[in-house]
Amino acid sequence: MNQIDFLRCACVGVLFGLVGCSSASVNDIDKVEEPTMLTKQTLQIDGLKHCNNTSDNRIHLNPDEPLTIIAHGCFASAGQFKTLADVYGLYDQQAICFEYDDRKSLEETSGELVSALNKLSNENPNQSLHVIGHSQGGLVARRALTVDREDEKKVATKQLQLTTISSPFNGIEISSHCGITPLRILSLGIVDLICYAVTGEKYQQIPPNADFIEQPGELVASVSQHLVIKTDERNTCRRTNDEGVCLEDDYVFSVNEQSNNQVDNRANTDLVTVQAGHVEIVGNGDSVPTDLISILKDQQLLIDNGTIDQLEQARLIQQLYLD
Repeated sequence: MNQIDFLRCACVGVLFGLVGCSSASVNDIDKVEEPTMLTKQTLQIDGLKHCNNTSDNRIHLNPDEPLTIIAHGCFASAGQFKTLADVYGLYDQQAICFEYDDRKSLEETSGELVSALNKLSNENPNQSLHVIGHSQGGLVARRALTVDREDEKKVATKQLQLTTISSPFNGIEISSHCGITPLRILSLGIVDLICYAVTGEKYQQIPPNADFIEQPGELVASVSQHLVIKTDERNTCRRTNDEGVCLEDDYVFSVNEQSNNQVDNRANTDLVTVQAGHVEIVGNGDSVPTDLISILKDQQLLIDNGTIDQLEQARLIQQLYLD
């Protein structure tokens, strides 16, 4: 495999497969009540923001309604999930994003998510939370909700659900050499430099033999469900030309890379495998993530309240993604 292929595969999305990545920098919690028909809160919590690419870090929430929080993958940002959040809004449900620096250690980033969830729950102790993580975001989200963390942080939220999508819980095969200690020593540090250049601080956490992968940990008791959505990405396409010829495939992780027995066989874990591309499953502006929407509905994680008929729903969702 040549260097270009390594950079493309190892960086997963290239590495964890979406678009550009950025790090949220937000002030400590600052609550202001806004007089509206449904008395909403305005909060500022590090890492949490509405799913857009603006610099406005305030989130406006109804504290009496459940909340979905979406964690993006590598080379992505909150803006990648604006339309998915809008789909939740279409069904009168609220969704925001967790934005982070994808080159940091996964332990550090997941710790930041723990802190954000706890600050949110301090404000709204009875609010139920649903955390969705795509690709690398799934690794971050699950680690945040585990019991025994290196930093000893623990999520205090009383009601939690977790959904991970296309996440490499079994490690990234193309990064295997990043975790081979003898090779790293014999290379006089060159392997470490290359792996760090491509993936950042997490390069020793993503190989199949990494402790992070082999010891995923137990989820906290408040997680009532972990929905694991795996994507069979073979023969999928991310980008075509005007004649419909595939210019870029949408294959990032094999089903094997997404399958870890210690994750799959836990209590309250539900497994779903779908034929879909790595980015296609969450939507990329050119494709509507109909499979994901259907799965979330089936699992009662996206509630269809019946106020909009099916044809109108399909039209509105199509308009959200393609406009």
